Amino acid sequence: MNFFERHKQKLTYLLFVIYCLIFALFRNLFLDLPSYLRYIVFFLPLVASYFFYNAYEKKKRVIDLKEYAEKHDYNFYEMPDEDQVGIFKKFKSTKIINNQDKFFNLLVPNDNNHSKPLIVTGKNVISGGESSVTYYTQIFLYKNNAELPKFFIQRKNTFDTMLGERREHTASQQSGIELYKFKKKEFPHNRYFFFSEDPNIENFITNDFIEILKTGIIRKKALINIESNGQNLIFYKQWSRHSLELMDYYSNLFRALKESLNDSQNQKK
Repeated sequence: MNFFERHKQKLTYLLFVIYCLIFALFRNLFLDLPSYLRYIVFFLPLVASYFFYNAYEKKKRVIDLKEYAEKHDYNFYEMPDEDQVGIFKKFKSTKIINNQDKFFNLLVPNDNNHSKPLIVTGKNVISGGESSVTYYTQIFLYKNNAELPKFFIQRKNTFDTMLGERREHTASQQSGIELYKFKKKEFPHNRYFFFSEDPNIENFITNDFIEILKTGIIRKKALINIESNGQNLIFYKQWSRHSLELMDYYSNLFRALKESLNDSQNQKK
């Protein structure tokens, strides 16, 4: 972590104080300006600081991911082409977190043993009147050597929990998959929606998988989404891009979840 990251909050306060002091010292000069110039003088430094910081964050993110790629034996593509990201578009749930249909900052492992994920970032823009909010989500894709049942595990928020069954019906319509409730296993339905139309899905989801899922919730207090498209798996924490340390944490968590599913699949055979 560099100096700016360690002291980001303090630097923000410091810049604000300096900004106020400058205006206090030159208050009379500022008041003598025409009204339109006052607006320009007041807002221009704020706007410039905003764009400067965004450019800095973007550049720093790319530098960090390049270092991560070198350390963990990945190839890094800041702006991947359509062929490279087409595999991510085969999942229905990516539309939830990537309504701009643009993927970037792609990490591709050099080895082909499927033990490490492909990692990419999606962008979602939510409009609200005259303004909009942009969310980024880092997606981890694990390739699989055999056919998988299709399913989608989606986090619940407070609003989902309050609405209960009404929200479950709406969520099922939005996902295009029937909601499934476990009958023999203690799946955390209070924290997650589970969608699947596979009649054997409960045999496929192991108790180990459920326990690892619960452990991940407890340790980081973060709910994740998981989807199988019948061939591969994606995992992601919605609206989150992770630090390099958390990328390692989530890679390990997701790999453990994937391997518990593969163990289940091998047992069925």
